[in-house]
Amino acid sequence: MQLTVDTHAVTALRALVMRTCGDAMEFMRVEACDHGARARVWLCVSRALAVQVMEAVMRGLPGAEFGRLTPLAVRGAA
Repeated sequence: MQLTVDTHAVTALRALVMRTCGDAMEFMRVEACDHGARARVWLCVSRALAVQVMEAVMRGLPGAEFGRLTPLAVRGAA
């Protein structure tokens, strides 16, 4: 899952995702964009948790912009 938030909201986003997913979050990658004013965030969570995260983010961080939801490749696929 990809989303973009204001830089000052990254800590709140991380807390919100951890409350929603706990240990089920695989990883969270953050990269500054828009000259440091915004941050692009990649989250790796299950499809079921992605829906819950989206709902929580929409309620808690209304300025967040959602990007692509991309399924991970199956491990071991040739």
